[in-house]
Amino acid sequence: MKSKQRILFGCYAMVLAIIGDYLLGYGTIGTTSDPNAYMGISWNVAPDWRYTVSSILGFVCAAMFAYAATELFKVLETNYNVKNSKLYKLFKIANWGGILYFAFIHIGICILPVVFNAGMEATGDVKAAVDMTIRVLKSEAIPMILGFIVCDLFVTIGWIGMVLKGMLPVKKWMLICCPVFGVLFGNLLNLIAEGLDSGTESFGWLTLYLVCALTLTEREKKKQ
Repeated sequence: MKSKQRILFGCYAMVLAIIGDYLLGYGTIGTTSDPNAYMGISWNVAPDWRYTVSSILGFVCAAMFAYAATELFKVLETNYNVKNSKLYKLFKIANWGGILYFAFIHIGICILPVVFNAGMEATGDVKAAVDMTIRVLKSEAIPMILGFIVCDLFVTIGWIGMVLKGMLPVKKWMLICCPVFGVLFGNLLNLIAEGLDSGTESFGWLTLYLVCALTLTEREKKKQ
């Protein structure tokens, strides 16, 4: 396959991630004005199969993303002379981190609603089930936060920096095609309905790889 087709595997990977995100997040929890709601949140029991499928999609996504990322690195280093750039190194670290993080984040977060479901089944008490879930969350919080910083934040900084400096042949407005802007977009969607933001972080990665596949492989095409 040509480089364009290989890099597009990053987009296919993120489609799977988006599906997994919605299986994980949509309709599970949400803010509510109900005075009887614990911590001002509606806690809903969703079937465990959703979290199993989400975890599997996370692993498949990571493998497909690795295939796309290694091709993207080759294109950037061969055709655009960015290998020694600090911005590119930050971008590359973020992508390598994503290969592991995309699998971990689905497994790690999927554990939480399963713990809640088990707590509800055992006790029938929302407070007890939530407290059990929060206890598990505390052990996962630091790697989740570090993963967000290394993957989403680093790749956003690297991408925006390379675009603004003119290191890549992409239009300036395309700097918004990155994960952090996806998260911000998700927060706007939440104003419409709680949980609509579930797949927007992955959508940010999808747009990033789509732009790379469509624009950065043009030079390779001209060489042929």
